[in-house]
Amino acid sequence: MTAKEYLRQIRSLDKECSALLNLIEKQHSEITRTTTVLSDMPRGGKPGRDEEMIIEMIELKRRFRSGMTELTRLKSEAIGLINSLADSRYRLVLNHYYLGGMTWEQVAVTMGISYQWAHRLHGQALKEFQKNLEKVYVS
Repeated sequence: MTAKEYLRQIRSLDKECSALLNLIEKQHSEITRTTTVLSDMPRGGKPGRDEEMIIEMIELKRRFRSGMTELTRLKSEAIGLINSLADSRYRLVLNHYYLGGMTWEQVAVTMGISYQWAHRLHGQALKEFQKNLEKVYVS
């Protein structure tokens, strides 16, 4: 696995967990939604739909917890590898982009450098990170 693939999985999993959390919130809102009934007739609709939605929400929560556990493990490992880089600029660019979820524009502005220089630093940082990654996974 390359350094870029390793670090990209963190960004990807982070986005997936955020999407799951949004789905959970939407599902919760739908389940707990209340409406005013202006009739004394029984509510129409599919019987058992609320139960199905609760079961779906429980599954979403299970997937979210599982994803967050894996994300926490990966981030912890990545932080250790990133912090072992000698150049502080490399540490910053990798932390901001992969762990902080910043865009390249945000990384450049935060670091006070050009967009192009942020990409060059990123390439150099990945080369150094790859060396550290190989030490961990080859050993």
